Amino acid sequence: MSVLAYKYKVYKQNDNHVRRLEKYLRTASQIYNHALDVRRRYYHLFHKTLDLYRLQSHMAKVRKSRHEWKIINSQSVQQICERIDEGYVKFFKRENKRPPQFRGARKYKSVTMKSSGYTFNGNELIINALKLRLKFHMSRPIDGKVQQVCVKRDAQGDFWIIVSVRKENAPSRVKPKTGKTAGFDFGLIHFLTDSEGRKFNSPLPLFNQLKEYRKLCRAISRKKKGSNGYRKARIVKAKLDRRIANLRREYHWQLANELTSLYDVLCFETLNMNEMKKMWGRKISDLSFYAFMKIVEHKCAVTGKLLVRINQWEATSKTCSSCGHKVTSMPLKFRKWTCPCCGIVHDRDVNAAVNILRVGTSTLGRGTVIPAPQVGSADARIPFL
Repeated sequence: MSVLAYKYKVYKQNDNHVRRLEKYLRTASQIYNHALDVRRRYYHLFHKTLDLYRLQSHMAKVRKSRHEWKIINSQSVQQICERIDEGYVKFFKRENKRPPQFRGARKYKSVTMKSSGYTFNGNELIINALKLRLKFHMSRPIDGKVQQVCVKRDAQGDFWIIVSVRKENAPSRVKPKTGKTAGFDFGLIHFLTDSEGRKFNSPLPLFNQLKEYRKLCRAISRKKKGSNGYRKARIVKAKLDRRIANLRREYHWQLANELTSLYDVLCFETLNMNEMKKMWGRKISDLSFYAFMKIVEHKCAVTGKLLVRINQWEATSKTCSSCGHKVTSMPLKFRKWTCPCCGIVHDRDVNAAVNILRVGTSTLGRGTVIPAPQVGSADARIPFL
């Protein structure tokens, strides 16, 4: 059994349909803000947390007394409460920096319908409460039992339909074994360097379009906030943002697919990306190594490969991969160095990748196989097919 997510773009809507969809999201944001306010006020009054089921029960009663809320399906209201509860759980686990905040209608982007409230008619999604037909580009057929449907608006103003399906007898995607193991070093000059000496360069989509990006940012800053000119300039910039994100994501998926095809065991170093951003800023964000690792985890899980992470405090760059001698310091400007003990000349990145492979294979018995994504988990929603 597996859970897949299909993402389809809705065809351009007329002004009447857009206004109804905007009202749909605006009403969902009002429900979200009301539920969040109820939970906050309950805590201030009783110094206790209002649990999810009591919050959902309260919102169901309020929905019956407010006619304008009826366009939001009852299960969608439950899902909005689940979003708030999940936000607090992640905050207390220190996965999020702040608890859930109030959202205006413009910042509220999506509504999720679970098992009711919608009907599919070919490449049309009918939202029953609105009696609205959304025709979308069906790039591939929906194969499986539909679990939930999400209607989402992006920063550009386009609408998307995300369909989560469950497949009982999913075809096996396990790739054939190659018997090869490799270590990989993340770098600023080369995106990845493996222990065999191969180097993978990132397309750096933001860096290569930085001039145009800055030009659009200046155009937005010259407009009066809230004006039609400001809205048009923001949409133009949103188009560039989406193009940059798509280029980066496509490269990550292609590289992850190539690596899982070549190797059975992949060893990576655990890195503190937040501290690296403080030092190198935009370059780290442009490379987006954390997002790449999430994709590699998913690919390893579904293809039956093993992903091993080593400790970030291993001195992989300063240790000679031949004799094990460790130098005291290794500034970043030194891309090649000679071991004072055995005299071998090392490429900094290749040497680090070999050391990552050595440490990863030595701890292979304690290595953790990344589990397959579970139903409803964040990892299960990574691929859009």
